[in-house]
Amino acid sequence: NYYGMIDQLVASRGRIFFGCWFSTFTGYINRIRGYHSVKDRAPGHEDGVLPTTFYYATKDKKLEMHKYAPLRGGYFNREFPTSWRDIDKGIQELAETATERR
Repeated sequence: NYYGMIDQLVASRGRIFFGCWFSTFTGYINRIRGYHSVKDRAPGHEDGVLPTTFYYATKDKKLEMHKYAPLRGGYFNREFPTSWRDIDKGIQELAETATERR
């Protein structure tokens, strides 16, 4: 049964996405949306944010994907930008990028 995976791919390409906070299903959709944001150079891709992604959750979590966050807490319920930022770069390229930013 591939319906779940197909749903994730379709949802990842939606203009706006609303997901559930404690859902690994939502987490993977957000990761795929992150991959697409980098590839498509969508607004926010340089900062690792997904401005068209929201959570059905308390107010403090609703806009969680609108700001960059380093790894923290439980990893199963949220994707972090380290999952999709600079994944195609080698160590040398990352070092050069870090030097340029200073």
